[in-house]
Amino acid sequence: MFFIMESGNQRKITSSQFGEIIVTDDLIFDFTNGILGFEHLNQFVLISDEDTEPFKWLLSIENPEIVFPLLNPWQIDINYDIGNEFNQEKDAVMVIVTLSDEDGSMSANMKAPIILDVIEQKGKQIILPSDKYSTNLIITKKSNQ
Repeated sequence: MFFIMESGNQRKITSSQFGEIIVTDDLIFDFTNGILGFEHLNQFVLISDEDTEPFKWLLSIENPEIVFPLLNPWQIDINYDIGNEFNQEKDAVMVIVTLSDEDGSMSANMKAPIILDVIEQKGKQIILPSDKYSTNLIITKKSNQ
C-alpha cells in the first residue's frame, strides 16, 4: 500500500519499506528512459539510511513499492571502469543489487550501472559494451577484486 500527497514543492510518500517520507522536488531524479524493465517509471529519489549503509535506495516516486538497493561499484571492484560515460565533477555511479530471499546472497549488476547527475537531477542506466562485467556478479563480504 502506498500513497503520494503533493503540497507545493513537497511530496509526502508512503512506502512499506520506509514508511512516510517527505521529498522535495529538488531531490527527485528524472530518468527519461526509466530503468531496464521499469521504463514506465521516470521519477526516483535516492534515499540514504544509516541503518543499511553502505546501501542506498532508489525509490520510485510513481510507485513507491518499487525500490532498488544500490551500491557504489568501487566498493565491489576497485578497478571498475565505465569509460567516458561518467563525469567525476557531477555524476554519482551506482549499481543495482539483487538480494536473494532464499539464501541471503547478493549480486550486483555491474554491466548496467546507474548514473546520477547530481547537478541537473537527471538519472540514466547505461549498458557497458564490454563483456568484462556481469549482470549478476556475486558479492562476498570482502569483494574488492
